[in-house]
Amino acid sequence: MTAPPPTTDAPPLGLAGLLLDSVETMAEELVHRIAGADRSYADPGLLTAEELQQACLANLTAIISALAGIGPTRLHSARAVGRLKAERGVPIAALLHAYRLGGRLTWEELTARSAGPGDPRLHDLATDLWELIDTFSDAAVEAYRETEIMLAHVDAQAQSRLIRTLFDDHSDNPAHTLSALRTLGLSENGTFAVVAIETTDPGATLPGRLIGALRDLGAGSVWDSQIDSHTGLLSSTTAAAVERAAAALAELVEGRIGLSAIFTSPTAIPGALTEARLAARSARPGAHTVVRFGSEPVAHLLVTVPEASRRATAQILGPVLRLRAPERDDLIAALDAWYRCRGSTAAAAEQLHCHRNTVRYRLRKIRDLTGRDTADPVHSAELHLALQAVTLLGP
Repeated sequence: MTAPPPTTDAPPLGLAGLLLDSVETMAEELVHRIAGADRSYADPGLLTAEELQQACLANLTAIISALAGIGPTRLHSARAVGRLKAERGVPIAALLHAYRLGGRLTWEELTARSAGPGDPRLHDLATDLWELIDTFSDAAVEAYRETEIMLAHVDAQAQSRLIRTLFDDHSDNPAHTLSALRTLGLSENGTFAVVAIETTDPGATLPGRLIGALRDLGAGSVWDSQIDSHTGLLSSTTAAAVERAAAALAELVEGRIGLSAIFTSPTAIPGALTEARLAARSARPGAHTVVRFGSEPVAHLLVTVPEASRRATAQILGPVLRLRAPERDDLIAALDAWYRCRGSTAAAAEQLHCHRNTVRYRLRKIRDLTGRDTADPVHSAELHLALQAVTLLGP
């Protein structure tokens, strides 16, 4: 670039103001340098030549104006280019490199118009110029990061909506399900299972490592999260991989976990979701196990008709449930331990950290209150049914 003859009579800092007359030519040169130094701008899907030209002109004008002391420092051009490059996917390193090239070009133009390397005006301008380059690049980076966060949020919302439609009933148009699977990167041909997780902590998020951990086991997954539940679709080329992923869930997430039957047709997803939710409600709170649909038929029955189950429980265990804590809790715990230990009083006592006579006393107390004896098969079946209802549905 040919510079005009050096001047020696410009007022202090007036040297920077001289650049405003040639800022358009400088912008063209900067575009040339940026495009030549960074291949990121060669991709046709990123920035057009016109957009890059306008960004260079706006930022050079703002920087030179601030350097010349013409009004306050205005950073809107820096924020605008930061947002634009984030939206177009230009790497942040390329954004910062463009500012360094702009600073170098500006310095070259200043020195070309000065009285030489000893010109005292250059000393202050050098410091001010690179401080401005830092200020403008910081503003651009801040806008870039804010835009990245916003775009990620928008992308996450779009993906969340797509995942949610995956679990809807599309029996009238199965193509919707297949299209959603392909968009989410899951094969429409394979083996699937639906997972339902009921959380005990409203608003709790899934672990960030969950998807990666399941992928390491050979299963892809997508998840839809609500305030108190999460729904997932497991997908793999083999049933064994889905089984491995399902078995690992209890170690990866907290809550009551239900798993549908394994299936191979994507059109079965809505029905599998119903199975998984029923299985999750059939899990004992805090059990840290995955309940598979069909594995707990009595529990499935109880949670399917909760009101009838509660009425039956009140009739069978009502006198016990009406006791004050901790006596009520001690009796329920003894009954639960006795069944878990398959009727072994000694094993139940060990589990409860008490003497076996204490377990016998509590079982007799239940018999006296309810009129049902654990030694009687019919009475025992009723007590066990009511105990499961209390565990799953609450007293």
